[in-house]
Amino acid sequence: MIHFLFPELFLLAIPVGFVYWRWARAPGLTGAFRVALLVLLLTALAGPEFNLGGKGLDVVVVIDRSRSMPPGADANIRELIGNLDSGRGVNDRLGIVTVGNRAAVEQILTQNEVDASFSQQVLIDGSDLNAGIDAALEMIDPQAQQRRPARILVFSDGEANGPSPTSAARRARELGIPVDYREFSVMRDGDVAVDSISLPEVVAPREPFQFSALVFADRDSAGTVELYRDGQLISSQQREFPSGMTRLLFRDLLDGGGLYRYDVKIATPGDPLPQNNLGTGVVRVDAGHKLLVLNADGMPDNLVRAFQSGKIDVDVMAAETHPLTLDSLDQYRAVVLENVPASQLGRLKMEHLAQFVEDLGGGLLVTGGQRSFGVGGYFNSPLDETLPVSMELRDEHRKTRVAIAIALDRSGSMSVPVKGGKTKMDLANLGTAECVKLLSAGDSVAVIAVDSSPHVIQPLTDVDNTEAIQARIRKIESMGGGIYVYDALVAAGDELMKAEQVTKHIILFSDAQDSEQPGDYKNLLKKFESAGITVSVIGLGNKSDPDAKLLEDIAKRGSGNVMFTTDPEELPRLFTEDTMSVARSSFIEKDPETQPAGIPARMLSDARLMGDLTAGAFPTVEGYNLCYLRPEATAAVVSQDEYVAPWSAFWYRGIGRSAAITIEVDGKFSGQFGTWEEYNDFLITHARWLLGGADPDDVYLTVDRQGQEAVVTLELDPERVDTRTFESPTLSAVLPGDDREEPLEIPFVWRGAHTLEARFMLTRTGTYHTIVKLGPQNFVRGPVVTLPYSPEHAPRSVSESGERILSNVAEMTGGTERIDALEIFNNPPRTAGMHPLAIWLLALGIVLLLVEIAGRRLSLWSKLAWAEEATAGGAGGWRSWLPKLPARAAKPKRKSAAPQRQQTAPQTTAPSPAAQKPVSSPASDDIFRQAKNRAKRRHND
Repeated sequence: MIHFLFPELFLLAIPVGFVYWRWARAPGLTGAFRVALLVLLLTALAGPEFNLGGKGLDVVVVIDRSRSMPPGADANIRELIGNLDSGRGVNDRLGIVTVGNRAAVEQILTQNEVDASFSQQVLIDGSDLNAGIDAALEMIDPQAQQRRPARILVFSDGEANGPSPTSAARRARELGIPVDYREFSVMRDGDVAVDSISLPEVVAPREPFQFSALVFADRDSAGTVELYRDGQLISSQQREFPSGMTRLLFRDLLDGGGLYRYDVKIATPGDPLPQNNLGTGVVRVDAGHKLLVLNADGMPDNLVRAFQSGKIDVDVMAAETHPLTLDSLDQYRAVVLENVPASQLGRLKMEHLAQFVEDLGGGLLVTGGQRSFGVGGYFNSPLDETLPVSMELRDEHRKTRVAIAIALDRSGSMSVPVKGGKTKMDLANLGTAECVKLLSAGDSVAVIAVDSSPHVIQPLTDVDNTEAIQARIRKIESMGGGIYVYDALVAAGDELMKAEQVTKHIILFSDAQDSEQPGDYKNLLKKFESAGITVSVIGLGNKSDPDAKLLEDIAKRGSGNVMFTTDPEELPRLFTEDTMSVARSSFIEKDPETQPAGIPARMLSDARLMGDLTAGAFPTVEGYNLCYLRPEATAAVVSQDEYVAPWSAFWYRGIGRSAAITIEVDGKFSGQFGTWEEYNDFLITHARWLLGGADPDDVYLTVDRQGQEAVVTLELDPERVDTRTFESPTLSAVLPGDDREEPLEIPFVWRGAHTLEARFMLTRTGTYHTIVKLGPQNFVRGPVVTLPYSPEHAPRSVSESGERILSNVAEMTGGTERIDALEIFNNPPRTAGMHPLAIWLLALGIVLLLVEIAGRRLSLWSKLAWAEEATAGGAGGWRSWLPKLPARAAKPKRKSAAPQRQQTAPQTTAPSPAAQKPVSSPASDDIFRQAKNRAKRRHND
């Protein structure tokens, strides 16, 4: 197929033809060559291209899924994708890329039906159009592009806040791929926004300070300004906001240490974008090193008083009520969990504690008791890998063998997806598989999936091939109606009746909102009791759900545990916690016959690595949590019994520190340790090691937010730091959010003789904590930086408008705005897959011009005509189709002005007939005729 870049230039044929006819026409071959030359020249000027790939167009759709897109845009875009899918040609291919804070390929180029379900996860607090266009270009094979054209179609509001999309646009232009767009505009006229808040990074307690907020208005407005501190309103006032920037000033004074959050809220009538009416900033009050103790009731006890005796600043709170966010932990250098069960913390709080240690350089101490470590549910918890001791169930320390039947709710509610692409059923399966992993040869297990009827997935069998059993468990899928509780218990009991083990246990997992048909469960549980079968319940939900009371009663009558959670990701930990409580007692109590004075222990020489721990004999205790020392940890105290278990252990974890005291430090099992004269010193030494040393004072760190980018500047003390040997540090930025993520790691670059700088993008709202890593276990806590609202709602000037950005990209690449998206298949790009013919036409034109000149100058046409007539007898031939000029009229002879002389010839005798008509031969007639014809042809040419 031939395509012309400039078909309108064919209109030049009218004036060119007139000029040729009037001044340049010629007969014969000369005229034919001139006409052909003019036709080739006009065709070359029109820009002809030939598509070697034939029919078919590749279209990659880049879809903006960011928060700034207008309401209803998602449904509209899905409809447009459906129209593109159904309206394309047989050979056309369609691909999809979605964009948030990053780009994700949803659908590679295909001729098959396209699914617009948008399964890829992208954060909506960002729109990196540059990455989206780059991903679309990567999808287009450059070699395939030589055979078929391609275009990119962007569905967006244009409010890009990543790198400028002009970078990807230049690359598209070089590849000859146009970028078209369909704008989804958002009304912004009349917007009033809090642009930023400027707070001091660090202040001292009771130090007055001033801070400001910048408010942007795109036209004169008026409204209310409210100031909040940690969610409490502290001031409110009416203000005028002229067009442009307005600075608001505030003052405050703070007593205690820690982070304090300030919110400035603006309320103006008719604001089209209220999402950006909030500004947030954080100030840190530096009150020195501080310790947080979390216990059951939040009241001071012997442990707290021991710390206070060492002049350690201590706060004590109840573990269940403390928020345990990174912001609330900022004022502390270490946290102590005193005999606190994991259920009082929950998964998210434990993840924050682990992040506090490993990513922010904090300290953590966990003390023992009957609600801590393995018996307290810390095995398989987020804190498990942070502690220097492990809590697995080792076969050599098993006292009993068990038979466990697990009844799993597989009703329709279990198909609900959760984080990571898994469903509730997947996590229940994972928890069940973890139970099987804890068991060993000599134990037995059965697994039943239950909806409106029980389905035995794994009949009761010895645990001799855990991999095969776990594989069957992971294949359980959600289906059917609600769980029939009575049938589930009956099926589990039937399996356990086959067991030979003395300890028999049922774990019932059920939805607290959908547990049906309990039947006569009370009499059934009485039969279980007489048969030695216990029942524990794991309920997905909370205690206020409709069927929670039923599940609690089942666990109570079954002499087992009841555990509720609204977090499906807690399920694996809960399953293992209950299994461990049945399979063994991880809390070791003294034997009154062999250990009447208590369980003895001894101090190890490695204890000095923590500090000045007391020498000599260590006191006995009444009980401890059985744990095992991790390979890289150090033990300070170990028991002197068959287990030789660590009672005090410590190690460095991440950039922080973690320690474990597996004995009860304040309670009935503390024994002689609770009255030991070195009690205070022993605990104070642990606390001081966790608190660490003083921060380096030869560096100065600042953080500045510039739009969506954080700029971290590190200044070195020129008198104390030798820059010739100073190794460039690394900046670690901990991301906001409930779920823990790996922190950003950004290298510093030199900006001056004693100044380094690092930058990172703020991709989501919240508080970012910064750490500068100067070396192993040597770090500086940096200031925090906050992003108050999505970058998608940041105020925009006219020059930064989304429509301007999209039109610039289209103009740069040769694209256009697509009001009707389906038109894209009728408009393939002019370069991709097309080969230009102009150069070949011009080359042919030069050849024709040379031939035409040679024909005239060298009389080639006369020679060709003579040869043709000699062979064809002078009739017809190739000359018959050549253009002929009309015959010219003979010019009249001039009349001479002078009179003609009359000459009189003398009269003679009349000539003879022979003399009047000379006789000629046939040969001379032919020569004469040929010469005459040649002369005529020369005249015509």
